[in-house]
Amino acid sequence: MSEATSVEVITRDVINQQALHSMQVMEQWGNGEVYNEATWIERGRQAVVKTLEGMFELGKALIVLKEHTEHGRFVELVEQEFGIHKREVQRLINATKRFATPQMQKAQPKLITLGKSKLLELLVEDDDTLVELAEGGDINGNTLDDVDRMTIKELRLALREAREDSKAKDKVMSEKNAKIDELAEKLAKNKNKQPKPADVARELSAQLASAEVSARSEISKLKDIFDGFVAHKEAHGSDHTALMVGAINQLILDCEILRGQYLLPTEAPMGEVPVWLTQDEPMEADNMDMPLPFDYSEDDV
Repeated sequence: MSEATSVEVITRDVINQQALHSMQVMEQWGNGEVYNEATWIERGRQAVVKTLEGMFELGKALIVLKEHTEHGRFVELVEQEFGIHKREVQRLINATKRFATPQMQKAQPKLITLGKSKLLELLVEDDDTLVELAEGGDINGNTLDDVDRMTIKELRLALREAREDSKAKDKVMSEKNAKIDELAEKLAKNKNKQPKPADVARELSAQLASAEVSARSEISKLKDIFDGFVAHKEAHGSDHTALMVGAINQLILDCEILRGQYLLPTEAPMGEVPVWLTQDEPMEADNMDMPLPFDYSEDDV
């Protein structure tokens, strides 16, 4: 027997063994059907959905039992009847309550395809974040498909990083607001005195800085929404360019209206330092009659 013939015989034997094994598996577990990968992936997905739906039905039963049973007996009852530890019971109850709202019920069909473990991990996020994720958005750059491909450990790490990023942004915003509040407090302590032009200018500058930080913070949220639109387009073919461009154009138009209203140049003047930035002492006598930016009544002085 030639070498080529031997290889063909071995290959045929392997194929026959694989076919026989497949027949045996399908006879025992697949109702005698011929194996088809796509078919069994879809059945697996449907089973995941039914499992999650069963989880919420169990959660409803636990809520009803808990509301009608003394605490000690309730814990004992669920452990004996359902074999569930009290910590798991609380997680199931919390998950069921979270998905009882109309907002979360809308997101439920997409989220339950992730499976029970990932779904319970995601419940640390707020409802708006989960709804956005289900509708094509992301959590810290991770879409629903990304979460589906993650292991539980990877998902837990991604959620922790998202919380840390959020805390860091909140800290920066808090520190900026604290400085502005400190200035406002100092000015409030001097409300019984005639405010200096420099103090008024500083207060207005602080208000502008606060408004600018808030506006830029809100604008930065557009990125997450735009990422969601892009993901939705890639997944479903819908084009959201008009909405995205319209939002940006409206923001630009609002800013240009402000620029025109106050005749502001496109470039900030260079080399000009306002007097109030360098002068804390009372202004010279020939400048004392300069009007203040605000009118102050005698009651305010």
